[in-house]
Amino acid sequence: MRIMLYSQHVLGIGHFFRSMEIARALDRHEILFVEGGDPLPGFVPPAHVRRFILPSIMMDADFKALEIQEGTLQETKLTRRRMLMEAFRDFAPHVLLTELFPFGRKQFRFELEPLLEKIQQEKRRTKVVCSLRDILVEKKDQAAYEQGVLALLNRYYDLLLVHSDPHLIPLEESFERIHEIRIPVRYTGFVVRDSEPQRRKSGAEKIIVASSGGGKVGRDLLAATIQAVQKLTSVNLQLRVFTGPFMEEADRELLSALAAEDSRVQLFPFSLDFLQELAEADLSISMAGYNTCMDILSTGIRALVHPFPQNREQALRAGKLAGLGRLRILPSLDVSTLSGCIAEELDGGGITAPTGIDLQGKANTARWIEAFFEKGKCTSRFP
Repeated sequence: MRIMLYSQHVLGIGHFFRSMEIARALDRHEILFVEGGDPLPGFVPPAHVRRFILPSIMMDADFKALEIQEGTLQETKLTRRRMLMEAFRDFAPHVLLTELFPFGRKQFRFELEPLLEKIQQEKRRTKVVCSLRDILVEKKDQAAYEQGVLALLNRYYDLLLVHSDPHLIPLEESFERIHEIRIPVRYTGFVVRDSEPQRRKSGAEKIIVASSGGGKVGRDLLAATIQAVQKLTSVNLQLRVFTGPFMEEADRELLSALAAEDSRVQLFPFSLDFLQELAEADLSISMAGYNTCMDILSTGIRALVHPFPQNREQALRAGKLAGLGRLRILPSLDVSTLSGCIAEELDGGGITAPTGIDLQGKANTARWIEAFFEKGKCTSRFP
């Protein structure tokens, strides 16, 4: 099959990585991966995946304004809509997979609704699938939001895939009207990165990894972590701080100045092999985004998390995992409190026990798409 996967990240990179892992699992098929955020530097996709990069639209750290690289927003929108339509026409996908939309990314209806309308009007219709993470962000008018989602989903879509384990986080916890969805809904399990990192042999030195995802937010957490480690007296301690690819330069400079005050602290750019970094560490300190939490689960590392405070999503996910004993939620970013939490976790032992959570989201996503839609292999290539 030819599968067109639309993924738009606006602040961090979690949406991009989750979508790319799904594309990786669909290795029996041709994938056109459409992305509309800032491209991740140095990333090389799997051989069967072709990236189609639209002019970038991102969101500011306060989620209040869209940001573009050049021209006007209206010009960028018109260009993107034209490019997306042309890519769809030339690739002629059997399946269109939209990540999050219509449950989110309403700012991108300008290009997605015309595409969905075109698909519906075709006699030989492309099948349309929604790829959805575990938890949705709450809305001011939840009833109106859910009604709008249902109108689009029930009109244009053929299948909803929820990348969660329903025994841990069912969709109805953040979308009440799930029983009004008229298309098949399938849980895939959580999507984790496919890697087999080599674990470090235990020794006297303790290694802490602190990270901020994409980097537009998370500076305060990283700054507090550096200062908290500086309060610890052990010389057999190393803090490895990973900044995000989209972090503001002023924030990098602040963190660099703080790190320079302690030889045990090192600052690193974003790592494409982050699972290996976690496997070599004794403790992770981070926010609680989807991909970060999946990295914590798949590596078994002890973890302290500070959920993103602007909405409930990360706090709800972190609370579920904390209830299973898989991580610990930081009560605040007070430096003394954080220092105490770090010391306690480093004294708490190594890898944590498995949880029984379904982490087969990639394989199950591919299986569901093939089970619903596969009509045989196609050999034509996108030009």
